[in-house]
Amino acid sequence: MTSVPKQRSIAILGMHRSGTSALAGTLRAHGVYFGQVLDQGIQYNPKGLQEAPSILYMQEDLLLKNGGAWHSPPESVEWQPMHKAVRDLFIESRTDQSIWAFKDPRTLLTLDGWFDVLPQLECAGIFRHPAEVAMSIHKRNQFPLEQCLEIWCAYNEKLLHFHHQRAFPLIEFVGDEAAMASGFSRMIDALALTLNAPDQAFFEPGMKHQDRPDVALSPRAMEIYAALQALVI
Repeated sequence: MTSVPKQRSIAILGMHRSGTSALAGTLRAHGVYFGQVLDQGIQYNPKGLQEAPSILYMQEDLLLKNGGAWHSPPESVEWQPMHKAVRDLFIESRTDQSIWAFKDPRTLLTLDGWFDVLPQLECAGIFRHPAEVAMSIHKRNQFPLEQCLEIWCAYNEKLLHFHHQRAFPLIEFVGDEAAMASGFSRMIDALALTLNAPDQAFFEPGMKHQDRPDVALSPRAMEIYAALQALVI
């Protein structure tokens, strides 16, 4: 009897402005199925968000229904029937794929609802220095720097929480092209992806716009960042 290969699904986990698009684009370029995504260049993502529109809009509405938003994470998230239906249809549309993935930074706030129906869901994580993320969001959204750092902390505490629950490969997003090539290579190896390498790497140095600014970090942010760095593969 011919064995049926096990289907694999991967969630890209990371804070906004932290390299999730570069990680998703890299896996996509190596042949991991993402389906239709937002890959048109925009000001802050020259190669696109790499996100499925249905999941982006569903998860933002899910946060809104729970009294929050991407920049104001709710204390808890209760999935409603409409959100579950979008999630389930999204998963069902990928049943013919041997390996597929999706990316939306909001997933760090909604991940338990994905585990409910995909208990074997794998994760691939990426993070970036809090000062760089805070300044990037400050420039894009005009939020106060202190608020931007709090958002970073909220998301990356979730990243640590889920990593402690079920360890997964984690890399840091930096501007050095060679360092990122090494990080993505380690990620592909850690995920045991036997895929064809693309002719050209997805990541380019210009995708990381913000050099590290002189921003004072809270003890909380420094502790979270140190904890993340200790987990890098």
